[in-house]
Amino acid sequence: MKKRILFLISDTGGGHRAAAKAIDEAIHQLHPDTYETYIEDIWKDHTPWPVNKIPNAYPWMTGPGIPMWKLLWLISTTVQPHKVIFPGVSPVVERRIVRFFHQIQPHIIVSVHPLMNHIGVKLRNKAGMAHIPFVTTVTDMVSIHPAWICPDVTLCTVPTEPARQLAVEFGLSPERVIVTGQPVGLKFAAGPKDKAGLKRRLGLAANRPAALIVGGGEGFGPVYDIARAIAKTAHQGQMMVVAGRNAHLQQKLNQARWEIPTKIFGFVDNMPALMGAADMLVTKAGPGTISEAFIAHLPLIVSGYIPGQETGNVVYIQEHHAGRLAENPLEIARTVADWMKPNNPILSQMTQNAAALARPEAALTIAGRICDLI
Repeated sequence: MKKRILFLISDTGGGHRAAAKAIDEAIHQLHPDTYETYIEDIWKDHTPWPVNKIPNAYPWMTGPGIPMWKLLWLISTTVQPHKVIFPGVSPVVERRIVRFFHQIQPHIIVSVHPLMNHIGVKLRNKAGMAHIPFVTTVTDMVSIHPAWICPDVTLCTVPTEPARQLAVEFGLSPERVIVTGQPVGLKFAAGPKDKAGLKRRLGLAANRPAALIVGGGEGFGPVYDIARAIAKTAHQGQMMVVAGRNAHLQQKLNQARWEIPTKIFGFVDNMPALMGAADMLVTKAGPGTISEAFIAHLPLIVSGYIPGQETGNVVYIQEHHAGRLAENPLEIARTVADWMKPNNPILSQMTQNAAALARPEAALTIAGRICDLI
């Protein structure tokens, strides 16, 4: 009988599911046909109304509702939510989740979401499964929220050393937390390949520097304004612009007249190739994209970030001289144009610094530790 691994996530943003899928992929590569794995959005699929609607507020909170997000982040990092909020929520959700645990009968539980840890451990115990290991994989790169850290977990993995220091500060025993890097899909693990060849295959000029502009899977942010500013400023370069699932943005980009060679993409599944062909990346400060960029040896221009949650990511990039923050489209364009100057030593050094931060083996490392615990 195959051992069963249960991942607990919630689809607040795309990063939690992506990290779980990366670890899941690594488990099956390391041990083919050995484990049954389950990736479950506990809040949406296994709690009653209205609790199951809570994750739907996340896009608004981190977009138009950002002032409220800042306030909630400040309050929840001061008054630890698992001590104040979770005791009130738990009676509402525990019956369904305990029943689900009994249905799956996992041999290990892996939390890939900050709200799955304290309540997950509590309900694991209530289900009579206190003997099975419980692992937390933190997907915030630097500024981790206290809710991520439950002292009772068997193991906690974090992406960076600053995150490990915070985990210990929040009460986790040092021997239970390890720095692994951010788990990303194994298709990124090979790292950079023939850049000129990738450019040619994508219809780009092999001898011109290329900027890659992305707004996440949903095409958030001022992607169009950034691309237009770059096209008018970085005359020596070329661009790839990824609109993601934002069909309106993609149509608007396709209808524009571009001053420099420009390739427009919708939602893509070949991001390693796009990153491999690029010489720099313009992106928001999501930890998954940042980690993928490091693996591709790409310097970053951070066009925006979620306060609190992603603030540390920006600091981390700049402290390691692997990129810079530039939120105004014109400032971004000027930075791109400067980096694209021939033989620019700044770009060369930032490329090396980004490469030094890469952890392409993260998903495999985490997968190995999970399987060892079983």
